Amino acid sequence: MNTVLIFANPIAGQGRGKRIAEGLRTVLYGAGFDVRVFFDRPDDITRESMSGSDDRLAAAISIGGDGTLRGVVQRLVELFSAESMPTVVVVPLGTANLMSKHLGVDWSERRLQRDLPNAIAERRIKLLDAATANGKLFLLMAGVGIDAHIVHELDRVRTGPIDITSYALPAALAFQSYSYSPIEVEVDGRKVFGPAPALAFAGNVAEYGTGFPVLPLARSDDGLLDVCVLPCASRVDLIRLALLVATGDHLRAEGVIYTTAKTIRITAVDDVPVQVDGEPGGHLPLEIEMLPRRIPFLVQ
Repeated sequence: MNTVLIFANPIAGQGRGKRIAEGLRTVLYGAGFDVRVFFDRPDDITRESMSGSDDRLAAAISIGGDGTLRGVVQRLVELFSAESMPTVVVVPLGTANLMSKHLGVDWSERRLQRDLPNAIAERRIKLLDAATANGKLFLLMAGVGIDAHIVHELDRVRTGPIDITSYALPAALAFQSYSYSPIEVEVDGRKVFGPAPALAFAGNVAEYGTGFPVLPLARSDDGLLDVCVLPCASRVDLIRLALLVATGDHLRAEGVIYTTAKTIRITAVDDVPVQVDGEPGGHLPLEIEMLPRRIPFLVQ
């Protein structure tokens, strides 16, 4: 029997995550799928609970934000080979929802229930690259610098679900307190920057949480990570760079490094924060490695 896995963040979308999951369970079961619903953290779920020995995994549905999606795909990659990897279905209920925007996916609840069974059966997919950051999978982008500091601050002060306004206080705190420490960047074993104060980004997609493309030339299926290093030693530099990114002119700014790579290493003497797909990713050093065309995503 074909099995569909549903992973849902029950508090996503002000509680809509659980309701959508239960509705999809009913619809997909009626379409002939064996359906298994999980509200636990993906890394706590075993392969045995996902499928029986005779089952074929048709799809894995992620209901939540980009963080939920990353956790789901991380667990699937740990448990399944590229050949047996189920199609990943993104149902966006987060704050930025960058992957759904990148894929052009916009499921309403009504459309999900009406169209998803056939879409899964027809397996309309796009194979996308992934990458690892210090051994942990990511799908979108890793950032080093003040954007990561904001993510760390948000994680420290948050008490429940977040929206775009939740970033206001962490951003203000970061703007006042962030120290612009020197970093050094290597790509494919070759030093391209530093040591000097800078912000650094590496990823598969152009989309970014601010709405402005930090990696405007990135492609998610070319087997390469795009890397952008923006020299930044002060608040004045930060404001100038923010304006350049907003207008799409940052790649022409003095000292900016933009390249592609399969492996990236970023180091620092100080504790410089890292964010991975919009979640805290510890501190430098950071080792990034490309995983080309690894993840099958359902597209509309």
